[in-house]
Amino acid sequence: MFCLIMRGARSWRRCSLGVAVLFSILWAPTSQAEPRGSGGGIEFRARLRERGGVVRCGLFRKAGWLKAPLAKAAAKADSSTALCVFENVPPGVYGVSAFHDKNDNGKLDTNLLSIPSEDYGASNNARGTFGPPSFEDAKFAYRGGRLRLEANLK
Repeated sequence: MFCLIMRGARSWRRCSLGVAVLFSILWAPTSQAEPRGSGGGIEFRARLRERGGVVRCGLFRKAGWLKAPLAKAAAKADSSTALCVFENVPPGVYGVSAFHDKNDNGKLDTNLLSIPSEDYGASNNARGTFGPPSFEDAKFAYRGGRLRLEANLK
């Protein structure tokens, strides 16, 4: 849960609203194309608590973490897992962020306090204590070929 230490309703709302905005930016239009490289790719399997809707994933570098995805992917959430695939990714250091868009409206929904009401997660099962997960916690090295990652969405 984000913003565990409340210093008044305004502080709580501002912090959790920032988290929702960051995840919503994941699906804002970008001018960047999918990364191209020497073949291979990254598979991100999201383990789900519920079925229905879609899982939306973004592949990020540190400079654009949760703001400017290099690539986006979506997968139907009709079983206990959903698989997002990023093809033709060049070697490098990346992080993956995902959320379970249960109502398929293209954004991470929040409750009245702006706390996410849909499950979300990141590579390495990274979780933020007072906000979104950090890139440092979610990062992984991709050296080419096929890389398979898994994470729980909560």
